[in-house]
Amino acid sequence: MNQERVPIYLDSNVIIDTYNGIDDELLGLILRSVFQGPYCYPFTSEQVNEIIVENDEQLSSNMLSFLSIISQNIYFESSINRVGFISSTPFQVFDTINDVSLDFDWEKNLGGILTYENELLARSEFGLSPNELNNLSPNQAIDVINSALQSYEYELKEGQIEPPRSLEEMMAYTKKIMEESFSGIWQAFNTDPEKQLFNIQVVSMFTMMDTLGFWSDSKSVHNKGSRYADSRHAENGKHFGIVVSRDKRFLKKTEVAYLFFDIKTKTLNTDQFKQQLKSEMGT
Repeated sequence: MNQERVPIYLDSNVIIDTYNGIDDELLGLILRSVFQGPYCYPFTSEQVNEIIVENDEQLSSNMLSFLSIISQNIYFESSINRVGFISSTPFQVFDTINDVSLDFDWEKNLGGILTYENELLARSEFGLSPNELNNLSPNQAIDVINSALQSYEYELKEGQIEPPRSLEEMMAYTKKIMEESFSGIWQAFNTDPEKQLFNIQVVSMFTMMDTLGFWSDSKSVHNKGSRYADSRHAENGKHFGIVVSRDKRFLKKTEVAYLFFDIKTKTLNTDQFKQQLKSEMGT
């Protein structure tokens, strides 16, 4: 990858919209920046998986070709074996996308536990309201959630461990559990456990925001398990300069995760990114 260019993470909805002609102005600006700078648009396996159209090989092939042009075949790989930018095509990644993965499958492991009804109950118990949280800045939302966790009166039985009283404690607990569960696998594959744990914590913070009601998904979106894919986009995006999406809920939760972990990646909606592209390229 050209190190002088800033890598931009396009959410899958941006790729699909520009392909379908929904935002031709953005597409034109992106293509100009592909060939003139100052940005590049590496792709990920998550994007490949989400732009594929089931039972339509021709359309899927067209979408992969479109992604190839935008990305210039720069691939961001994030796996237990490697994290970084390499040269590959969307077609090559698609051919291997169904291979067995050693990454933690959030949708498989948590989808049946964190039901929508359980989440509503949890928010009610903690006195957290999406209507209130969605009107707060990320910093304010973190403070309100921490206050609710700190003040909640648990009925603990003798010998029970005190539950986490803050988001910081929740993240520490997550880190401890995952380290105990996966450290052996990480060591066997000679991967950096701290990097793997950090990835998991970013995913955890994103999903925790949704669980506790900060720009949470609707019931229909929750039941599709979309937030687990979204959390992976947020985790991938921390390696880029800017994350771009038209999904406000995704951007807000990503912003909290980045703020919490002091990740410098910016989050922009498509209109904001268009204005930035125009400014950068003098249009």
